[in-house]
Amino acid sequence: MAKKENTSGERFAEQPEKKKRKKRKVNPIKRTLAVIGTTILSLVLIVVITGSIIAAALTVYVLQFVDQEQVDISLSDLDLDYTTFIYGYDENGAVIELASISRNADRIPVSIDRIPQHVQDAFVYTEDERFYEHAGVDWKRTFTAFLNEFLSFLGSRQGGSTITQQLVRNVTGDDNPDWDRKMREIFRSAQLEKYCTKTDILEAYLNYIGFGGSAAGIQAASMKYFGKDVSELTIAEGACLAAIPKSPETLNPFADPEGNLERQKTVLWLMYKNACISQRQYEEAIAEEVVFRDPNAKAEGEEETNGIQNWFVDMVINDVISEFQEMYGIEYQEASDKLYNGGYEIYTTIDIEMQNAIEEKYKDYTTFSETVLNDPPQSAFIVMDYTGNIKAVVGRIGEKAESMSWNNATHSKRSPGSCIKPITSYAYGLEHDFFHWSTVFINKPLEDEILDDEGNPRKWPYNYNSKSWDYGGYFTFQALQRSLNTIPAQLIEQETPQEVFEFLQNRFQITTLVADDANIAPLSVGALTKGLTLKELVASYQVFGNGGKYYKPTSFTKVVDANGQIVIQHKYTPIQAISEDTAYIMNKLMQTVIEGPNGTGRAARLQNTPLVGKTGTSQDWHDLSFVGCTPDYVSGVWYGYETPKQIPTGTYYSSAQVWKNVFGEIAEAEEGKEFPECPDVLEYYYCTKTGKLASAKCPTGTVGYYRKSNIPEMCSGVHKSDKEEEKKKTNED
Repeated sequence: MAKKENTSGERFAEQPEKKKRKKRKVNPIKRTLAVIGTTILSLVLIVVITGSIIAAALTVYVLQFVDQEQVDISLSDLDLDYTTFIYGYDENGAVIELASISRNADRIPVSIDRIPQHVQDAFVYTEDERFYEHAGVDWKRTFTAFLNEFLSFLGSRQGGSTITQQLVRNVTGDDNPDWDRKMREIFRSAQLEKYCTKTDILEAYLNYIGFGGSAAGIQAASMKYFGKDVSELTIAEGACLAAIPKSPETLNPFADPEGNLERQKTVLWLMYKNACISQRQYEEAIAEEVVFRDPNAKAEGEEETNGIQNWFVDMVINDVISEFQEMYGIEYQEASDKLYNGGYEIYTTIDIEMQNAIEEKYKDYTTFSETVLNDPPQSAFIVMDYTGNIKAVVGRIGEKAESMSWNNATHSKRSPGSCIKPITSYAYGLEHDFFHWSTVFINKPLEDEILDDEGNPRKWPYNYNSKSWDYGGYFTFQALQRSLNTIPAQLIEQETPQEVFEFLQNRFQITTLVADDANIAPLSVGALTKGLTLKELVASYQVFGNGGKYYKPTSFTKVVDANGQIVIQHKYTPIQAISEDTAYIMNKLMQTVIEGPNGTGRAARLQNTPLVGKTGTSQDWHDLSFVGCTPDYVSGVWYGYETPKQIPTGTYYSSAQVWKNVFGEIAEAEEGKEFPECPDVLEYYYCTKTGKLASAKCPTGTVGYYRKSNIPEMCSGVHKSDKEEEKKKTNED
């Protein structure tokens, strides 16, 4: 093949072969870092671009929102409240108005120049620390609350509203739980602060907020708790009032003096931290012993426009407020304002005649004792049906002094004592076949020797009526009938405390339990860390009269708003807490507490109506209880001192007798009714010597009730006493 020539006729010279280039080695660490750097840079760019898009969209949204929202807001609108009505039904089914409530009832207007600066500061630096710095919205607080909504790093839902925002919400009544509402609130707050001074806003706020019961506004609160004009309040007294709005019904000094005192100390610390008071003033205020007015006496200028509400109405109001808090994600004060100002209609579950009858019993001290003591214990009572409808409630002995007062049936958390046994050791054990009706238990302690509070050795647990030990055997029904503490303790140990703890918490919806309660003492004798309310205790006993179903207790069926729309409809959704056969056997076991020769509840026995129940006594004798089930109702009584101390013996009727004094006549009206039968429960004669099914060789037998899954074996006819007699005869021979 001819070689190419260039235009000059010269041949292209042959090019030498190119030498191969040597590849450079790349450091793997550098390569990795380069990849990471590129990835991070890409992510940063994505975030920046995405953020820019979102910011642009948000800007457009906000600008459009501002154009659409021509805000016109005035503090003069604040008093335009709507009355809320609470209804019940009479015996003929006719609707009866029980109460009408409004925030205006006990409000006494006061100008800001009469409110001392230290009182103003107490509220500002407790409720809205940067009140004087922001322009209606505290962005730092709002952002923190927003993040907590998703991350829950503060442990519980936190409010982000400023004093201004709270006022705006109350002026407009706009509190829908959506972002549009929050945006409107922010713009309205900014708008309000353009035309109103901080002084005007704070004055309106202090005249508006609630302070527990029917007291609304700082002046009414000052008169209620101290019997003096707001201008006369000391630093300590002002801090005491500033402690209340976080939870007015539970933190006011009449309801919970200790809780109010602790919160008051927090308020004083915030005032000192923000330089509102000097160190000397702080120390003096901490040391000051605040003197409160007698809660049973009316302060000058204090009026009950709607009269004193009964115990049931108080309970309904608190229950609806709690529902609003949950529904709308708002704090107590906002929920309370919403109810009192919203023009709602609340339909309750009350039995009006029953409520009136029980309230009359509680006005008569002879219901509880033959003689009136100088320092008598207090008491509470609650009744519900077997779908959880509360029919009546009373929170204290004596004439009711004011609306929205402390209710020992719904607010107090106390030891249930032995009333816990049916819903823990016995119900769990029967449900899981740990024992049956005629299982024989030995009455002996778990610990041979432990130290009591005074350092003396003793056995545990001991039985409430004796510290001596009878080492004979007891059948299941006898152990419950006598309320022996030793046998439930043995059962909890065998069943495992954690399993029984979860059973109690989940099946009976007890809300006050803590991790430390997963132990033998709390679950066997009721020594719970926090105690539980009488309301929750009584609700748990529903299962023994309705086939094992637990219904959440309720005081109302529905709440209707001012536009006629149902905003809350109670749902009757049962939990099958225990099986029907377990419930039936427990019912029979608890009848022996009332009917048996050694029953602790014999004083409650009725003539015409079947009754099952259980007494309860805390081991320190601070709390006595009785819960009773009749075919129509489950009800319970508690008595003890509100500041716990030992109840004097021999001066007060037993808890079973008090229950009968209060509810006996009502229960006897159920004449002719019976508890439902359970076809799955089998009746057998068992040998009273061995607890096994009685054979022809057994000298004595009686009826027991058994689940199909746990029937005892047949007795051989050879009994312990027979063996002992035979051994004795052999020795003689």
